[in-house]
Amino acid sequence: MKCLDTTVLIYAADTASPFHKRATELLEQSVRGQWAACICEQSLHELAAVLTSSRFVRKPLSPAIAWRMIDKLVRYPQPVILCSDETILRRAFKLMEKYPIQRERFAETHLAATMLAHEVKTIVTADSAAFTPIREIDVENPFEALFA
Repeated sequence: MKCLDTTVLIYAADTASPFHKRATELLEQSVRGQWAACICEQSLHELAAVLTSSRFVRKPLSPAIAWRMIDKLVRYPQPVILCSDETILRRAFKLMEKYPIQRERFAETHLAATMLAHEVKTIVTADSAAFTPIREIDVENPFEALFA
């Protein structure tokens, strides 16, 4: 199973993004069950915040439209939504102790802790740098060729 990071979800929703097509392909493949995928609960929170803000996307959505989009996503059998709890929060703190650079990236470290608690070892993201210090997970960036 692979975890779709918030960046993939944002690009899939942001039709103005140059990465929209590739992100949409990835999301559609996961929804169709072509590969096992999951999304961490905290990515959905971040997705709503980003999609409704002109600071992050060229064409922000209304909160109602953003939540309808997220609600539709969570109703699919795939990707599976992974939830956090106190144990996972404590695991995130341990990862921050183990990898001091992650102290500046709590959201990403918490996401990695959620993945690991659910035995997910791979994240699909456009933000490789946020996750590569955490050696317990593998990072796949399907957008690297598009960044060049």
